[in-house]
Amino acid sequence: MSPALAQGPPIHTETALLSGFTTAFRTFVQQIDRSGDLPGGARGDLRVRAVPFIAPYAIAPGKLVVAGMIPYLDKRLDMTGPGGPTRFEERGLGDLRLLTEYAYFIRDRKQETTRAIAIGGIELPTGSHGDPNLPPGLWNGSGATNYVLGTAVSHIPARWGVYTDLIYRITTEAAGFEFGDTLRYDLALGYRLWPTVYETYPSRQFNVFLELNGLWEQKSRDLRPPSDGSTVPDSGGNRVFLSPGLQYIPGRAFLVEASVQIPVVEELHGRQLETDAQYLIGIRWLF
Repeated sequence: MSPALAQGPPIHTETALLSGFTTAFRTFVQQIDRSGDLPGGARGDLRVRAVPFIAPYAIAPGKLVVAGMIPYLDKRLDMTGPGGPTRFEERGLGDLRLLTEYAYFIRDRKQETTRAIAIGGIELPTGSHGDPNLPPGLWNGSGATNYVLGTAVSHIPARWGVYTDLIYRITTEAAGFEFGDTLRYDLALGYRLWPTVYETYPSRQFNVFLELNGLWEQKSRDLRPPSDGSTVPDSGGNRVFLSPGLQYIPGRAFLVEASVQIPVVEELHGRQLETDAQYLIGIRWLF
């Protein structure tokens, strides 16, 4: 029995199982709503809708996978300040990310598996950026070539699954602005709710997940005149979400999933928008 099909992959956390739905085409719709006070006495309401397209390819099934991911982004920021209301909008494709995942540890036993992968990649500046009429946070891309390094570990005994990852993103400067480096850290617990025992295989299954998803971000740097290149005081910080999710697999080649992310920690520098709601619904198609 393939452990990758004994339980579907977690929704937000990386999985170290490089087979099954890990190598499926994936897309989803994610909406992020944030609001709060901004520098200069303004009030802001931000809505971001992201639809990424993720296409992996298994060079060596279960051992080596390469993947490409590019998002379509729809961003809208409504600001109310001393000068009245202002709306900023930006739509289009974001930066292209190319990743390689290599399994450096595999241990399979009866009804369980433990695996670990190394993750490396590059982000290419395909998204729009540098518009002086937009806040940098509304740009669809960073304008820079960025780099990704990380690891993920998964342990699946029978109906349970435990997943964790650490992924660091190294940013560079472009258009006079450098977004801060980020560290993504995740922990997920999955459980195959149904079926309790496979009578036929493959079989329909229903999985539940509870994830803890964190993102630490370094302060950005603004090098555009008249700035002196110092860090942006109202940037960077740490966000942690508690993310329950549901996943239904009706057959061997298709999966649907949904999750809501509840903010439990938002330690942000200066005045930044805080999360009101964040949720996701998506599909994976194995072909």
